[in-house]
Amino acid sequence: MSFSSKARWWPRLGAALLLAAAPLVQAADGTYGRVIVKLKPDASVLRSSVVQVQSAGGSTQTHLMQRLGQRRGLVVQDGREVGPRVHVAMAQGLSSEALAAVLAKDGDVMYAVPDRLRRLHSVYPDDPLFSNVSNPNVAAGQWFLRTPDVDAPHAAINAQAAWVRTVPVRGSGITVAEIDTGVRTDHPDLVDKLHPGANMISYASVAGVPKPGGRSTDPSDLGDWVDQNGINEINSELKTTVDCQVLDTSTWHGTKVAGIIGAKADNGIGGASVAPEAMILPVRALGKCGGWDSDIMAGMRWAAGLPVDGVSTPPVANARVINMSLGGSDTCSLAYKEVIAELTALNVVIVASAGNDNGLAVSTPANCPGVIAVAGVRHVGAKVRYSSLGPEVSLSAPAGNCENATGDCLYTMLTTTNSGDKDPVSNANGGSIYTDQMSRWANGTSFAAPQVSGAAALLLQARSSLTPAAVSSLLRRHARAFPTSGDPLASGRCVAPSAAEQFECYCTTQTCGAGMLDVDAAVQAALTDPVAVITVKPSTQATPQPNQPVYLNAAQSMVSPVGGSMSSYAWQVLDDGGIVNASGWSRNSVETQLTPTAPGAFKVQLQVTDDSGRSATIDQWVYVPASVPVTNTSTSSGGGGGSVDGAALIGLALFTLMASVSYQRRSRVRAVASTRRTRRP
Repeated sequence: MSFSSKARWWPRLGAALLLAAAPLVQAADGTYGRVIVKLKPDASVLRSSVVQVQSAGGSTQTHLMQRLGQRRGLVVQDGREVGPRVHVAMAQGLSSEALAAVLAKDGDVMYAVPDRLRRLHSVYPDDPLFSNVSNPNVAAGQWFLRTPDVDAPHAAINAQAAWVRTVPVRGSGITVAEIDTGVRTDHPDLVDKLHPGANMISYASVAGVPKPGGRSTDPSDLGDWVDQNGINEINSELKTTVDCQVLDTSTWHGTKVAGIIGAKADNGIGGASVAPEAMILPVRALGKCGGWDSDIMAGMRWAAGLPVDGVSTPPVANARVINMSLGGSDTCSLAYKEVIAELTALNVVIVASAGNDNGLAVSTPANCPGVIAVAGVRHVGAKVRYSSLGPEVSLSAPAGNCENATGDCLYTMLTTTNSGDKDPVSNANGGSIYTDQMSRWANGTSFAAPQVSGAAALLLQARSSLTPAAVSSLLRRHARAFPTSGDPLASGRCVAPSAAEQFECYCTTQTCGAGMLDVDAAVQAALTDPVAVITVKPSTQATPQPNQPVYLNAAQSMVSPVGGSMSSYAWQVLDDGGIVNASGWSRNSVETQLTPTAPGAFKVQLQVTDDSGRSATIDQWVYVPASVPVTNTSTSSGGGGGSVDGAALIGLALFTLMASVSYQRRSRVRAVASTRRTRRP
C-alpha cells in the first residue's frame, strides 16, 4: 500500500479507534447526563464517516453522538435513536442540563434537551361488576360509566347512553395506543381486544428482563416492583444513582388503564369500559423506577406507524388515539413539542393525565400544546384531593377517591388487574382479577385520562374525519358544568396553581378545564353538528405577550356531516379580564385579533354556521403570562420524577393512588399515599 493511500484511510481509522476505545471518565459525584439531541438536516456529522457500534439499548447504530461530543471536547455515548435525526446522548461527569448546554452550542444541533424519567399518574352490559360489586367499600360498581341521575353520582361520564343509540357507538374500528407499563395479555376482558404491541424500554434492569434486554415486540407487563438490589442493578446499568424508592408490590398499572379504555363488554364476566369495541395497542415504556422520555417518545411514534429504532415490526393498525397516564414536574420540552406536532399532523389524538400533585401545576407531557390534558374530580364533581390543575387542563373526569368523611374508600375506579404481588399470575392460575378484589384500589388522574381516550375513540367512530383539534373542541364544548356546592370536603373555589398545595376544591374553567366529561353529548354533536375550533396564533412569539396582537383563527372548524361549506363566523368576548378592548375588532371573519394590555386571561366565544343552517360554538380562555419562558435549546427543566441534576431519570410520574398503599390504614387517603417511587412529578 502506498503512503498516499494510507494517508486517505489512516485518519478515519484513527478516529474510529479513538471513538471505540475512549474510556468514560467517572465524576466524583457519579452524575451521568442524558440528553435528547436533534441534528439539523444539513449537519456535517451526518455526512462524516461513522463507526457502527452497539448502542446502550443493544442495537447497532452509527456513532453520531460520540463524534458530536468529541467535537465539543466530551466523551459521549450513543443511546437509542428516537426519530429521524433525533438521538439520545449520554456522558458521565456532567448533569443532563450541563450536557445539553454544551451540545446545543454545536452548529449541527437544532436542540438538546434533558432526557427525563417519568412516572405513572394510576343498555346495561351483562358484565356483573358493571352494576354491582362484592366489596362494600366500593359504592356502585362502575359508577363512572353511567348516566348521571338519582342512581349515579354527579360526575358519571354518560358513556352508557352512547352504547344504546339507534346506531350504537362503542369505538368499533378505532385503535387506542396505551403508553404504559404494558398489559397482562391473558386477562379475559382484554385478551380479544389487543393488537400486537411492543416494548420500548431500552434497559434490561428497568424492564425486568435478562440482559441485554432492549426493545422488542412483547408488551407484557412483567411487574414494576423493585427492591434495593433491583435499584442497585438499575444504578449499575444506567451508570448513575437513580431517584427511586423500594416498591414492595407491582401496580399492574397498564392493565388497569387498558380496562378503562376498552375492556370487552357483554361477555358475562368482569366489567365494561368506555369504548368496549375499540382495539388497544399496548406499548410498554415504563418499568421498574419509571421510564425515559426518549422511550416514551419512541413509543408514541411507533404507535402512530412511524419507524422506530429497535422495533422493526410496524403496528398492525396505527393508533388514532394515544393515552399517556404518566408524567413529571416540568415544562414541555422542544422534543415533546416536536413529537406531538408530528403526530397531530397525522390526525392522532393525544390524551394525558394532569398529575397527582395535590393541586400543583400540570405535569409534562399533559402541559404540552396539542395534548388533551385531563384532571380528576370526585364522584360529586369537586376536584379530588390529589389532582393537579391549571390552565393547561382541557377537561376533567372521575379519578376515584378515598377522600370521604366516613373514612371509607368509596367510588374507586373498577377495572382489570392482576392478583400477583410482585410477579404476574397467569389467568390459568387465577391471576386475572378486578380492582374491587383483594383491596387493589385504582385511584388517580391515571384513570381519568383513559376515560377521555375512550370517549375520543367513540367520537372517531361516529365521525372518522375529525381532527385532534375537533375532538378536543367537542369534548370541551359538551362537558357538563362543574358543581359549586354539595361537597362537604371542598374548601372553596380552586385557584391557579402556585407553590402551595390545594386539596378538595370547587373547579373553575380556568383550573380544571371546560367541565366534566359527558361522552354521549359529545357523540351526539359529532353525529349532527359542525365543530367550532379556535386556534390562537401570536404574531411572532410562542406565547401571547402584553401589547402584542393575538390572532384568533377559526379556519380549522369543521362543517356538519350534511354541510358543504362554512357560511358564517361570529366572535364575541365573554370576559375581557380587564386586559382587552373588543371595540373595533372583526367579529364576523375567519380570523380576528385582540391586543392584551397586561398579563392575565380573557375569554372568547366562536360560533360557526354552515350552509345547512347548523351551528356550533366553543368558548376558550386565552392566557397572557406575566413573563414568557425563554426557549433555549441548551436547557430544559426536563420532566419528572427526580431532580436530574445528577441522575436525569424520567420521572414516570406514578400518577395513581394504587391499592397496595392507597387504603391499608382505613383512614382518609392523602395524596402522599401514592405509589410513586420518587418525589412527586
